[in-house]
Amino acid sequence: MVLFVLLEIIALSWIASTHAYPQGRITSIGMKMSSSWTETLGRMMYLKDLKTTNVNLLRENARLRTAHLNSQKTGLIDTLNVTLNQEVWKSIPAEIIRYSSDFKNNILVANRGRSSGIMPGMGMLDHGNIAGLVTEVTEHESLVLPIIHLNTQWSVRLGNDGAIGRMVWSGQGTEYATLKDIPLTELIIPGDPIVTTGFQGTFPSGLEVGKVEEVLVTQADKFQSVTVKLGANYKHIHYVEFLTNARSGIIDSLITLAPE
Repeated sequence: MVLFVLLEIIALSWIASTHAYPQGRITSIGMKMSSSWTETLGRMMYLKDLKTTNVNLLRENARLRTAHLNSQKTGLIDTLNVTLNQEVWKSIPAEIIRYSSDFKNNILVANRGRSSGIMPGMGMLDHGNIAGLVTEVTEHESLVLPIIHLNTQWSVRLGNDGAIGRMVWSGQGTEYATLKDIPLTELIIPGDPIVTTGFQGTFPSGLEVGKVEEVLVTQADKFQSVTVKLGANYKHIHYVEFLTNARSGIIDSLITLAPE
């Protein structure tokens, strides 16, 4: 294609140089074609550079987010630094290559797997908001169950010090989930933040989940339900991060050894 365009331009230039009458018009056409090709090539290079820039930004965001997560766990009291430093979170950038968002049990597939350190049980973030849980991995891919999957439940909290509840998806839309089991005594205001508890071991505590959209209460209820506007945008999800904690396996082994 490139060779054809170049030969076309050369031919037009030769005709223009040997024919007096059409010289001005043909030269103009040749210049327009050359300009159009240069513009197209420029756009292609721009898109390539833009994708490279996006990947680099994702990696930098992952690095900064990792530093931020670890800074939350350290530096509070000097005498506690050794203990707190043992819980170190790391993030691994990835790209979503397959996804569904219009079914009852949606899935995501990322282009990172076992060779990149991804393991089942790891959490996934979309621009800092929790977005999914890794369930299966191959050498170079990972299968993720998002919040918008009927068989997932998430341990979340109202703000940093509010009540704890479980968040599920109702199967309707990709923007909202439902927070259940919140006591009637808990004061809830639309716009209040919903964050992770850290109890499941998938995410550290305090990560963004979404915000309170609506509070649902009936006279027969012992608890109130909350409609949560999710922070993850599943209609435009692309670049993501996976979180890993080197000490999660040790903590899980303690739980399995606990007496029944």
